[in-house]
Amino acid sequence: MPTPIRLLNLGLADWLRTQSIYHALAETMTVDTPDTIVLIRPLQPYLCVGYHQELESVLDRAACAQMGLPIVRRRVGGGATYLDSNQLFYQCVFHHTRVPATVDRLYAALLAAPVAALRALGLNAELRGENEIEVDGRRIAGTGGGRIGEAAVVVGNVLFDFDYEAMARAWRAPSEAFRRLAADALRERVTTLRRELPHPLAVAEMESGLIGEFAALGRPVECGELTPKERRAVTSVEKRLTSEEWLSLHANGGRPMIALKISRGAFIRAAEADVNGWHIRAAFRARDDEIEQAILESAPARAWREVEATLRGMKVQDWTRAIV
Repeated sequence: MPTPIRLLNLGLADWLRTQSIYHALAETMTVDTPDTIVLIRPLQPYLCVGYHQELESVLDRAACAQMGLPIVRRRVGGGATYLDSNQLFYQCVFHHTRVPATVDRLYAALLAAPVAALRALGLNAELRGENEIEVDGRRIAGTGGGRIGEAAVVVGNVLFDFDYEAMARAWRAPSEAFRRLAADALRERVTTLRRELPHPLAVAEMESGLIGEFAALGRPVECGELTPKERRAVTSVEKRLTSEEWLSLHANGGRPMIALKISRGAFIRAAEADVNGWHIRAAFRARDDEIEQAILESAPARAWREVEATLRGMKVQDWTRAIV
Protein backbone atom coordinates (compact mmCIF):
# COMPACT_ATOMS: atom_id res chain seq x y z
CA MET A 1 0.00 0.00 0.00
CA PRO A 2 1.36 3.50 -0.82
CA THR A 3 2.79 5.49 2.08
CA PRO A 4 0.18 7.96 3.41
CA ILE A 5 0.56 11.71 3.10
CA ARG A 6 0.17 13.56 6.41
CA LEU A 7 -2.54 16.24 6.40
CA LEU A 8 -2.36 19.24 8.71
CA ASN A 9 -5.69 21.03 8.35
CA LEU A 10 -4.99 23.99 10.63
CA GLY A 11 -7.86 26.34 9.81
CA LEU A 12 -7.36 29.99 10.76
CA ALA A 13 -3.99 30.75 12.33
CA ASP A 14 -1.79 33.70 13.22
CA TRP A 15 -0.47 35.32 10.05
CA LEU A 16 3.16 34.42 10.69
CA ARG A 17 2.31 30.80 11.47
CA THR A 18 0.93 30.42 7.94
CA GLN A 19 4.48 30.92 6.65
CA SER A 20 6.54 29.38 9.45
CA ILE A 21 4.75 26.02 9.33
CA TYR A 22 5.90 24.93 5.89
CA HIS A 23 9.36 26.41 6.36
CA ALA A 24 9.80 24.46 9.59
CA LEU A 25 8.50 21.26 8.01
CA ALA A 26 10.93 21.67 5.12
CA GLU A 27 13.93 22.48 7.30
CA THR A 28 13.36 19.42 9.51
CA MET A 29 12.53 17.08 6.63
CA THR A 30 14.48 13.83 6.32
CA VAL A 31 13.82 10.74 4.24
CA ASP A 32 11.96 9.31 7.25
CA THR A 33 9.66 12.32 7.67
CA PRO A 34 6.16 11.95 6.24
CA ASP A 35 5.33 13.96 3.16
CA THR A 36 2.90 16.61 4.33
CA ILE A 37 0.12 18.82 2.99
CA VAL A 38 -0.89 21.85 5.06
CA LEU A 39 -4.22 23.65 4.65
CA ILE A 40 -4.30 26.97 6.50
CA ARG A 41 -5.62 30.55 6.39
CA PRO A 42 -4.23 33.69 8.05
CA LEU A 43 -6.25 35.42 10.76
CA GLN A 44 -4.63 38.76 9.93
CA PRO A 45 -3.72 40.26 6.54
CA TYR A 46 -0.05 40.61 5.64
CA LEU A 47 2.37 40.90 2.74
CA CYS A 48 4.85 38.27 1.60
CA VAL A 49 7.81 38.83 -0.72
CA GLY A 50 9.58 36.15 -2.72
CA TYR A 51 13.03 34.93 -1.81
CA HIS A 52 14.83 36.70 -4.66
CA GLN A 53 13.08 40.07 -4.36
CA GLU A 54 14.50 43.26 -2.89
CA LEU A 55 11.83 44.29 -0.40
CA GLU A 56 12.57 48.03 -0.55
CA SER A 57 12.11 48.00 -4.33
CA VAL A 58 8.79 46.18 -4.53
CA LEU A 59 6.93 47.35 -1.42
CA ASP A 60 6.39 50.78 0.09
CA ARG A 61 7.13 50.02 3.74
CA ALA A 62 5.59 53.28 4.96
CA ALA A 63 2.33 52.59 3.12
CA CYS A 64 2.31 49.01 4.42
CA ALA A 65 2.77 50.30 7.99
CA GLN A 66 -0.09 52.79 7.54
CA MET A 67 -2.33 49.90 6.50
CA GLY A 68 -1.13 47.82 9.47
CA LEU A 69 0.31 45.14 7.21
CA PRO A 70 3.34 43.20 8.48
CA ILE A 71 5.82 41.84 5.94
CA VAL A 72 7.58 38.50 5.71
CA ARG A 73 10.06 37.04 3.22
CA ARG A 74 9.61 33.40 2.19
CA ARG A 75 12.30 30.95 1.09
CA VAL A 76 10.63 30.15 -2.23
CA GLY A 77 10.37 32.31 -5.33
CA GLY A 78 7.60 34.31 -6.90
CA GLY A 79 6.41 37.87 -6.42
CA ALA A 80 5.17 40.00 -3.57
CA THR A 81 1.56 39.34 -2.67
CA TYR A 82 -1.17 40.42 -0.28
CA LEU A 83 -2.54 37.58 1.85
CA ASP A 84 -5.56 37.39 4.16
CA SER A 85 -8.34 35.13 5.47
CA ASN A 86 -10.13 35.21 2.11
CA GLN A 87 -7.43 32.89 0.77
CA LEU A 88 -6.98 29.20 1.46
CA PHE A 89 -3.34 28.12 1.43
CA TYR A 90 -2.24 24.66 0.37
CA GLN A 91 1.38 23.87 1.20
CA CYS A 92 3.01 20.68 -0.04
CA VAL A 93 6.25 19.62 1.67
CA PHE A 94 7.57 16.35 0.23
CA HIS A 95 10.94 14.66 0.42
CA HIS A 96 12.74 15.42 -2.82
CA THR A 97 13.29 11.71 -3.54
CA ARG A 98 9.52 11.08 -3.62
CA VAL A 99 8.54 13.67 -6.21
CA PRO A 100 9.65 14.40 -9.79
CA ALA A 101 13.11 15.91 -10.02
CA THR A 102 12.41 18.56 -12.67
CA VAL A 103 10.57 21.74 -11.76
CA ASP A 104 7.93 21.50 -14.47
CA ARG A 105 7.03 17.90 -13.56
CA LEU A 106 7.01 18.78 -9.84
CA TYR A 107 4.48 21.56 -10.40
CA ALA A 108 2.41 19.36 -12.71
CA ALA A 109 2.27 16.61 -10.09
CA LEU A 110 1.40 18.73 -7.04
CA LEU A 111 -0.80 21.35 -8.69
CA ALA A 112 -3.00 18.77 -10.39
CA ALA A 113 -5.10 18.57 -7.21
CA PRO A 114 -6.07 22.26 -6.92
CA VAL A 115 -6.76 22.38 -10.65
CA ALA A 116 -9.06 19.35 -10.34
CA ALA A 117 -10.77 20.81 -7.25
CA LEU A 118 -11.56 24.01 -9.14
CA ARG A 119 -12.85 22.04 -12.12
CA ALA A 120 -15.14 20.10 -9.78
CA LEU A 121 -16.78 23.45 -8.99
CA GLY A 122 -17.62 23.83 -12.66
CA LEU A 123 -14.79 26.23 -13.43
CA ASN A 124 -12.66 26.06 -16.56
CA ALA A 125 -9.41 25.74 -14.61
CA GLU A 126 -6.08 24.75 -16.11
CA LEU A 127 -2.38 24.83 -15.30
CA ARG A 128 -0.62 27.27 -17.61
CA GLY A 129 2.95 28.48 -17.97
CA GLU A 130 4.42 25.81 -15.69
CA ASN A 131 2.88 26.99 -12.41
CA GLU A 132 -0.03 29.39 -12.95
CA ILE A 133 -3.55 28.19 -12.30
CA GLU A 134 -6.04 30.06 -14.43
CA VAL A 135 -9.79 30.12 -14.95
CA ASP A 136 -10.71 31.24 -18.47
CA GLY A 137 -7.29 32.86 -18.82
CA ARG A 138 -7.28 34.73 -15.51
CA ARG A 139 -5.13 33.74 -12.56
CA ILE A 140 -7.09 32.45 -9.55
CA ALA A 141 -4.33 30.87 -7.47
CA GLY A 142 -0.86 32.07 -6.71
CA THR A 143 1.88 29.43 -6.52
CA GLY A 144 5.54 29.17 -5.67
CA GLY A 145 8.03 26.43 -5.10
CA GLY A 146 11.60 25.45 -4.49
CA ARG A 147 14.01 23.24 -2.63
CA ILE A 148 14.52 23.80 1.10
CA GLY A 149 16.98 21.35 2.61
CA GLU A 150 15.85 17.86 1.70
CA ALA A 151 12.32 19.02 0.95
CA ALA A 152 10.65 19.89 -2.32
CA VAL A 153 8.12 22.60 -1.55
CA VAL A 154 5.13 23.76 -3.59
CA VAL A 155 2.81 26.31 -2.02
CA GLY A 156 -0.26 28.05 -3.35
CA ASN A 157 -3.48 29.83 -2.45
CA VAL A 158 -7.03 29.72 -3.75
CA LEU A 159 -8.56 33.20 -3.86
CA PHE A 160 -12.06 33.33 -2.42
CA ASP A 161 -11.80 37.12 -2.63
CA PHE A 162 -8.95 39.59 -3.01
CA ASP A 163 -8.21 43.11 -1.77
CA TYR A 164 -7.03 44.66 -5.03
CA GLU A 165 -6.81 48.14 -3.49
CA ALA A 166 -4.52 47.08 -0.64
CA MET A 167 -2.16 45.33 -3.04
CA ALA A 168 -2.00 48.38 -5.31
CA ARG A 169 -1.30 50.72 -2.37
CA ALA A 170 1.46 48.47 -1.07
CA TRP A 171 3.59 48.50 -4.23
CA ARG A 172 6.57 50.83 -4.39
CA ALA A 173 5.69 52.07 -7.84
CA PRO A 174 8.07 54.38 -9.73
CA SER A 175 5.12 56.62 -10.70
CA GLU A 176 1.40 56.92 -10.14
CA ALA A 177 0.88 56.12 -13.83
CA PHE A 178 2.68 52.81 -13.28
CA ARG A 179 0.52 52.10 -10.20
CA ARG A 180 -2.67 52.94 -12.12
CA LEU A 181 -1.82 50.60 -14.98
CA ALA A 182 -0.86 47.87 -12.50
CA ALA A 183 -4.05 48.24 -10.48
CA ASP A 184 -6.21 48.03 -13.60
CA ALA A 185 -4.31 44.98 -14.89
CA LEU A 186 -4.57 43.28 -11.50
CA ARG A 187 -8.36 43.55 -11.54
CA GLU A 188 -8.55 42.30 -15.12
CA ARG A 189 -6.03 39.46 -14.92
CA VAL A 190 -6.58 38.08 -11.40
CA THR A 191 -9.95 36.60 -10.52
CA THR A 192 -11.56 35.02 -7.45
CA LEU A 193 -14.13 32.41 -6.54
CA ARG A 194 -16.46 35.24 -5.56
CA ARG A 195 -16.30 36.60 -9.12
CA GLU A 196 -16.47 33.22 -10.85
CA LEU A 197 -19.16 31.35 -8.88
CA PRO A 198 -22.87 32.23 -8.79
CA HIS A 199 -23.11 31.52 -5.05
CA PRO A 200 -20.68 31.85 -2.10
CA LEU A 201 -18.53 28.78 -1.46
CA ALA A 202 -17.82 27.60 2.09
CA VAL A 203 -14.15 27.24 2.93
CA ALA A 204 -14.84 23.75 4.28
CA GLU A 205 -16.15 22.70 0.88
CA MET A 206 -12.97 23.85 -0.83
CA GLU A 207 -10.86 22.12 1.81
CA SER A 208 -12.77 18.88 1.29
CA GLY A 209 -12.35 19.16 -2.46
CA LEU A 210 -8.61 19.71 -2.20
CA ILE A 211 -8.13 16.80 0.20
CA GLY A 212 -10.10 14.50 -2.05
CA GLU A 213 -8.14 15.49 -5.13
CA PHE A 214 -4.77 15.13 -3.38
CA ALA A 215 -5.83 11.62 -2.30
CA ALA A 216 -6.86 10.87 -5.88
CA LEU A 217 -3.23 11.32 -6.96
CA GLY A 218 -2.50 7.82 -5.71
CA ARG A 219 -1.57 8.06 -2.02
CA PRO A 220 -3.94 8.11 0.96
CA VAL A 221 -4.17 11.37 2.91
CA GLU A 222 -4.37 10.97 6.69
CA CYS A 223 -4.79 13.64 9.37
CA GLY A 224 -1.76 14.12 11.59
CA GLU A 225 -0.01 16.52 13.96
CA LEU A 226 3.28 18.34 14.23
CA THR A 227 6.03 16.51 16.11
CA PRO A 228 7.75 18.20 19.08
CA LYS A 229 10.81 18.75 16.91
CA GLU A 230 8.72 20.47 14.25
CA ARG A 231 7.00 22.66 16.85
CA ARG A 232 10.36 23.85 18.13
CA ALA A 233 11.43 24.57 14.56
CA VAL A 234 8.29 26.67 13.98
CA THR A 235 9.24 28.98 16.87
CA SER A 236 12.79 29.33 15.59
CA VAL A 237 11.70 29.98 12.01
CA GLU A 238 9.23 32.70 13.03
CA LYS A 239 12.00 34.76 14.60
CA ARG A 240 14.17 34.43 11.52
CA LEU A 241 11.52 35.18 8.87
CA THR A 242 10.69 38.55 10.43
CA SER A 243 14.22 39.64 11.35
CA GLU A 244 15.43 42.82 9.68
CA GLU A 245 18.48 40.96 8.42
CA TRP A 246 16.29 38.43 6.59
CA LEU A 247 13.84 41.06 5.31
CA SER A 248 16.74 43.11 3.95
CA LEU A 249 18.26 40.20 2.07
CA HIS A 250 19.31 41.12 -1.49
CA ALA A 251 19.32 44.86 -0.64
CA ASN A 252 20.65 46.75 -3.66
CA GLY A 253 19.95 50.42 -3.24
CA GLY A 254 16.20 50.28 -2.79
CA ARG A 255 15.21 51.91 -6.08
CA PRO A 256 11.52 51.54 -7.03
CA MET A 257 10.81 48.57 -9.26
CA ILE A 258 10.73 49.07 -13.02
CA ALA A 259 8.90 45.83 -13.90
CA LEU A 260 5.99 44.04 -12.28
CA LYS A 261 4.47 40.73 -13.32
CA ILE A 262 0.70 40.66 -12.85
CA SER A 263 0.02 37.20 -14.28
CA ARG A 264 1.24 34.95 -17.09
CA GLY A 265 2.41 37.25 -19.88
CA ALA A 266 0.99 40.43 -18.30
CA PHE A 267 3.59 42.96 -17.17
CA ILE A 268 3.79 46.59 -16.15
CA ARG A 269 7.08 48.25 -17.12
CA ALA A 270 8.65 51.64 -16.52
CA ALA A 271 11.24 53.52 -18.54
CA GLU A 272 12.84 56.94 -18.58
CA ALA A 273 14.78 58.76 -21.30
CA ASP A 274 15.87 62.13 -22.64
CA VAL A 275 14.60 62.42 -26.21
CA ASN A 276 14.55 65.48 -28.50
CA GLY A 277 14.65 67.95 -25.61
CA TRP A 278 12.10 66.19 -23.39
CA HIS A 279 12.81 64.22 -20.25
CA ILE A 280 10.16 61.50 -20.51
CA ARG A 281 8.91 59.06 -17.89
CA ALA A 282 6.97 56.18 -19.40
CA ALA A 283 4.74 53.49 -17.94
CA PHE A 284 3.63 50.56 -20.08
CA ARG A 285 1.20 47.72 -19.82
CA ALA A 286 2.72 44.95 -21.91
CA ARG A 287 1.93 41.46 -23.13
CA ASP A 288 5.39 40.04 -22.49
CA ASP A 289 7.43 42.77 -24.30
CA GLU A 290 4.72 44.17 -26.57
CA ILE A 291 3.09 47.43 -25.49
CA GLU A 292 -0.69 47.28 -24.99
CA GLN A 293 -1.07 50.65 -23.26
CA ALA A 294 1.31 53.53 -22.61
CA ILE A 295 1.29 56.61 -20.39
CA LEU A 296 3.94 59.26 -21.06
CA GLU A 297 4.78 62.22 -18.81
CA SER A 298 7.46 64.79 -19.58
CA ALA A 299 9.33 67.93 -18.65
CA PRO A 300 8.64 70.27 -20.28
CA ALA A 301 5.04 69.14 -20.41
CA ARG A 302 3.47 67.99 -23.66
CA ALA A 303 0.26 66.28 -24.77
CA TRP A 304 1.36 62.73 -25.58
CA ARG A 305 -1.94 61.06 -26.45
CA GLU A 306 -1.20 60.55 -30.14
CA VAL A 307 2.26 59.15 -29.40
CA GLU A 308 0.83 56.84 -26.74
CA ALA A 309 -1.56 55.43 -29.34
CA THR A 310 1.33 54.97 -31.78
CA LEU A 311 3.23 52.93 -29.21
CA ARG A 312 0.62 50.17 -29.08
CA GLY A 313 1.99 47.03 -30.62
CA MET A 314 5.62 48.16 -30.42
CA LYS A 315 8.28 46.41 -28.37
CA VAL A 316 8.94 48.10 -25.04
CA GLN A 317 12.65 48.47 -25.82
CA ASP A 318 11.81 50.40 -29.02
CA TRP A 319 9.51 53.01 -27.43
CA THR A 320 11.77 56.01 -27.92
CA ARG A 321 11.62 55.56 -31.70
CA ALA A 322 8.07 56.91 -31.65
CA ILE A 323 9.12 60.21 -30.08
CA VAL A 324 9.36 62.98 -32.70
